[in-house]
Amino acid sequence: MPGLIDSHVHMTHAFVEGDTRAMEGMTWEEIGAVAVSSAREALMSGFTTVRDMGGMGTGFKRAIDKGLLVGPRIYSAGAYIAQTAGHTDLRLRSQPNAQFWGMEYSNLERLNIIRIADGIPVMLAAVRENFSEGAAYIKIHAGGGISSQKDPLHTIQYTPEELGAAKQAVENWDTYFTVHAYTSPTVEQALAAGAECIDHAQLITEETMRKIVGNGIFLSSNLTAMAGKEQSANHPVYGDPTNPIHHKTMQFIEGSSNFIDLIKKHEPKWVFNSDIVLSTQTYYRQHMDHEKYIAGEWFGNHFALKGMTSTPGQLAQLTGHNNPYPGLLGVIEEGAYADILVVDGNPLEDLSAIGADSGWFDAEPRGEDVETIRLIMKDGKIYKNTLQ
Repeated sequence: MPGLIDSHVHMTHAFVEGDTRAMEGMTWEEIGAVAVSSAREALMSGFTTVRDMGGMGTGFKRAIDKGLLVGPRIYSAGAYIAQTAGHTDLRLRSQPNAQFWGMEYSNLERLNIIRIADGIPVMLAAVRENFSEGAAYIKIHAGGGISSQKDPLHTIQYTPEELGAAKQAVENWDTYFTVHAYTSPTVEQALAAGAECIDHAQLITEETMRKIVGNGIFLSSNLTAMAGKEQSANHPVYGDPTNPIHHKTMQFIEGSSNFIDLIKKHEPKWVFNSDIVLSTQTYYRQHMDHEKYIAGEWFGNHFALKGMTSTPGQLAQLTGHNNPYPGLLGVIEEGAYADILVVDGNPLEDLSAIGADSGWFDAEPRGEDVETIRLIMKDGKIYKNTLQ
């Protein structure tokens, strides 16, 4: 079968213990070490291509392409782009916006992990700066998020004019932009501005889902987080009632109860999205295996497998002339990249063939190896082979 594609990863902070504020105190070598580890984990879980959704430039991608590091093919969005008090405004509350006289940039701004962009000129500069560093596409935070401290879930972030400016800059580069957005107002504002992919969207109405499907928009949604309060209570960060983001997690779970039925009914161009952050290595593996399982459990194995292979392969093509990997992805055919898995079993019948596990945080901890994935090939090179 084709190598898997994860359309929403964060390699620089998959294994950051604590909450997003912990990253402000990290050095570049700590963040780099996290990225090295999470890249290997992704490939050994069967993902030969990923879409890094913010916090990573393209130097790490180039190191993998050269064979210096082991990891998947990376489509990078570059630095996070957020407004002041937006979802990835990860500055501490003691760090005012750098535009105010005498203020210094935060550590994460200096490391080009986040860009605080307010107003049309700065938005244009932020998008162009990401392209100057090699970004394949652009991600903008258009609404409130869960893992952040400053922005409630209901907030609408950016104005139509700011998003429209980003769209113009993206069109000039012959690629696309996606948005982080949960609610109908944030999603519909992004659609009006020309976004071709929506990441998350679990709090939308049926009317908004119809617009997504009617306009052929790609939908990238993580699922395990919707599994319920009891399971989420076991997460070391999101399940901690003393952590401010716990309340937003519970609010999200309650508000997303209709989302699965909307996907089943309307069948959007859905792509697999793990969005694993703030986890230990053990939690990462448990979460990834359960994310595979729940996609098949809720949508059927065929739909889930398309969302991990051919559909995200089509999404990759939206990068146009800016595509760092212009060959076909997510399929096994002439002219496609030689990304191939050999698995024990038929994943159309049982997704445990690709490592899916019905357990989540109560699953038996595993090592790096997914035993049922017997061979992993990326671009013709074999990274694992237990067939012999």
